[in-house]
Amino acid sequence: MKIHTLGTSAGTKPFPDFHHSSLAVEADGELYWIDAGECGAYTAHLKGIDILKTKAVFITHPHMDHVGGLGNLLWYIRKINAVNKRNETDGRNIDIFSPVRETVEGFMTVLRHTEGDFICPHTHTVHTVKEGLIYMSPDKSFRVYANPTEHMEKDPEGNCRSFSYTVTHNDKTVVFSGDMRLSDIKNILPEKCDAFFVETGHHQIEDICEEINKHNKSVKQLFFTHHGGYIMRSPDEALIRAKKSFGENCVICRDGFSYDI
Repeated sequence: MKIHTLGTSAGTKPFPDFHHSSLAVEADGELYWIDAGECGAYTAHLKGIDILKTKAVFITHPHMDHVGGLGNLLWYIRKINAVNKRNETDGRNIDIFSPVRETVEGFMTVLRHTEGDFICPHTHTVHTVKEGLIYMSPDKSFRVYANPTEHMEKDPEGNCRSFSYTVTHNDKTVVFSGDMRLSDIKNILPEKCDAFFVETGHHQIEDICEEINKHNKSVKQLFFTHHGGYIMRSPDEALIRAKKSFGENCVICRDGFSYDI
């Protein structure tokens, strides 16, 4: 399993070389997105990642820094497929998971009025995220579980609008925090995981590490992402702080990097 950090900024003012939250998971020849911030598809394509392999998109919550590039991602898939003239997406389906279905439907409305009325050789299926197992590959080796967070208040009907995602592939477990409160760490982390991609946009590095240790969670590798300004202004200094708090097996994520898990 390979993780691409395509956008690692939180929803703050623009910083050079950082864009809004977007990660992608490569497994068994398929591509799965965790959030779709502004430039994710653009960065992926320039890195040589084949976005026509997109199998599913998982939105953690409907804030703009996590969904602003969704329309562009879907548009690029159609455009690149047309330019390649190989009909590589014929018969494929892209599953789009979001806690708030209306967010995705809004993007689809915009796309239906773009060139060619956005008629594609592939299909799109929109799903409303609920807690528990939400996706499983046909061979059952790749699974995605949704865990609610308290980043957003529930909607008037009591439905959760923000989630973390736990991805399992064969014997590996990776957790993506989405946006969260520190108190969410206890519930979104299993007892052991191979990697934890955790947001720093609302928290200090030391507080995150303290919360992990307080609940005796075993995290093999810790990846800090969705950065606030204090990290983007000085990533090297942030890494020193991270290693002091967690140990050597941690990373300050940057746009355009890839990690084997």
